[in-house]
Amino acid sequence: MEASPSQRAPRRRIRCKMCRQELAGREQILKHGSILEIVQPEGDESETAKSSAPAEQDHESLTKAVDLSILTDPSCSGYFVEPLKWMDHFLKDGSLSGKIICPNARCKAKLGNYDWAGAHCGCKEWVTPGFCINRSKVDEITLR
Repeated sequence: MEASPSQRAPRRRIRCKMCRQELAGREQILKHGSILEIVQPEGDESETAKSSAPAEQDHESLTKAVDLSILTDPSCSGYFVEPLKWMDHFLKDGSLSGKIICPNARCKAKLGNYDWAGAHCGCKEWVTPGFCINRSKVDEITLR
């Protein structure tokens, strides 16, 4: 039972705002934090147990809404990606931290920073390795 093209979920990708070079897809973006923290703030466990059914419904509806965007938390400072093949030109020098530069030879825009030891996100999570592409430097697109 193969899904028809109209039933497949649209693929989300990020690309450079300056030159429109595609950089990464949802598959390469590291997930951090928890979507459940958005739905259920920390509190009394007995309260959470009493209202588990409505919370599950809220979680499902939030998951569907968030599914449109790659980032699940609006407070995230950027897209944390795994080291990608196009990053080899600035990773090959062996530096532990530095700038993430657009792979387009004509563009060379600074997209973010990397640090193998990790980086702090705006959502208060520590992400390791910290390859962060700033939200303001890229567009999120949908491929159908």
